[in-house]
Parts: sequence; structure tokens; C-alpha cells
Amino acid sequence: MYCSNCGSVKKTMTCLACGGSRTQSASGRDDYVTGLVLAGFWRRVGSRVADDLLLLIPGVVVFVFFAAVANVATGWIAFFAFTGVYVISFLRGPRGQTLGGRVASTRVRDSRIGTVITFHQACMRWGFVTTYGALALAGAHWAYVVVTISLIDNLYLLIDPRRQTLHDKFASTIVVMA
Repeated sequence: MYCSNCGSVKKTMTCLACGGSRTQSASGRDDYVTGLVLAGFWRRVGSRVADDLLLLIPGVVVFVFFAAVANVATGWIAFFAFTGVYVISFLRGPRGQTLGGRVASTRVRDSRIGTVITFHQACMRWGFVTTYGALALAGAHWAYVVVTISLIDNLYLLIDPRRQTLHDKFASTIVVMA
């Protein structure tokens, strides 16, 4: 069900996030802690693909500019900072979703109470993924490690009862239907 006040998806008559009442039904697995409807694997894939496509051209422009002005390492740092500003600012917003999340109808919420995540949680979530992404730059011998970590992180939600990835667990977040 959708909350009429904040738009969170939940199954109960009262939204645990803001106290509002439901207005329409939604399908999916309910989170047993917050009562919100959890987003499935393919919704999360869709959100990630949409964000990656959206960030591709501006991210390359940022990288190329800083690599040309300073060096390649500075270009990568600027690229990661650019993606961090995007992800953190959108996840901290009132909707708790990136533009890719809007496309896929998903939001990121606090796993304990179902509200919008804090700045610290958004940084932890982004930092976890960025850390293993940055490892890929350390050299070809790290490629197997990075691919393995990435696969375990992103596929973990298939066996987790709350559909959390490792970066969700690290930041105490869940991804729910918007």
C-alpha cells in the first residue's frame, strides 16, 4: 500500500515511516521489520542500469577534464566524487531515490524504522560500492577480486530475507517499492 503522506510503500493500514494511511495496493514481499514492500532483484537492476546510463556521459566528461588538467588519478578521484555527490544528495532527499530509482519505482529507506536514510548511511552505502570499484584501478590482478566482491554484493539479495545486498547491510538500509 502507498502512504498518502510520504509515498512510502507499505502493507499495513498505517505507514510506519510517517503515520499516514494507505491509498492503493502494491504487490511484493513485505519487510517484517518496517512493513514496507521490498523491491525485487529486477527492479534494483533497472535502477542501477538507469543510473549508470544517466551518469555515463557527465562522468566521462568529469574524468577527461580532470585527467587532462592534472593526471589520470585525479580524473578518477573527480569521477568518484561526482558520482558520490549524485548518489548521496539524491538518497538523502525527501524521496530517498536517485533518478534511476524513480525510473524503476524504488527507494532507499532505513532498515530499522523505514524512514529516509541519514547522510552517514548514504555515505556508507556509496562508499562500500566505490571502494571495491576503486580496487579495480589498482591493477589487473585485482580484477578477479573486484568481480567476485561485486557479484557477491549484488546477488546476496537473492538469499537474504530482507532482500539486502552487502552494501545495504553495511549502511543499515533496505530498498523498497516507491
